[in-house]
Amino acid sequence: MTVKKMAINKLDHDTREISLSAKAVVKCDKDIATIATLDVFAKTIGNILVLTGGYAVEALCGGKITRAHGDVDAHLILTGSKSSDEIFSGVRDLLYKEGTKWKLRDQKPDKVDYLEDDENKEFFEKRRVEVRLNAPHEANIKYPKKKLIDSHGKVIEVCIIDLDDMVLGKIHKLFELKDGVDTTIDRDISISDYFDLKRLLALPELDRGDIKNKAPEEYDYVISLLQQLKFG
Repeated sequence: MTVKKMAINKLDHDTREISLSAKAVVKCDKDIATIATLDVFAKTIGNILVLTGGYAVEALCGGKITRAHGDVDAHLILTGSKSSDEIFSGVRDLLYKEGTKWKLRDQKPDKVDYLEDDENKEFFEKRRVEVRLNAPHEANIKYPKKKLIDSHGKVIEVCIIDLDDMVLGKIHKLFELKDGVDTTIDRDISISDYFDLKRLLALPELDRGDIKNKAPEEYDYVISLLQQLKFG
């Protein structure tokens, strides 16, 4: 079986939903509210909240939510003086004040991961928030500011990972997963990965030639795969 055929078969069995159902809209609205709260918290303690993942893609593509999202991926750039324990305690307190019932899923020295505690929901229906801590350096203290818009038209401004960095990261991930994935440490590819990358590649401000020059083999493989899957 060819690599591309393997990818197609994996997508055929992908149980994650990307359509924007009524339930997904409610979940996304709650996620955007959480992002806004985390951003205020970050500023209060002198840090910078930076979105990555699916919500960052939405912000880069205009701000309106176009698909269901499994989680909130956020980085805190540690430009303040608070310790990691103090930061994680603050994140916990903020989440526990929400209407969502949370449970701690995982915590490492540089990451905390919370999952909605609701046995009546499947895993991908549950809310999830992951916050990573990153030490500041010259390359990560200047991020573009973009907007997210909830279903009621409320707009929040957020810092987003650089467009080129995001595209290169997604291309690298899809290239690395071409031979399979160790699901004990990472998730497999999904329709959302291709959906998001297609949108990013279509942005007029993206220099595709520059992206290809930086990772020619990976770029050619992923573009070929997107075309095979009719995402190109």
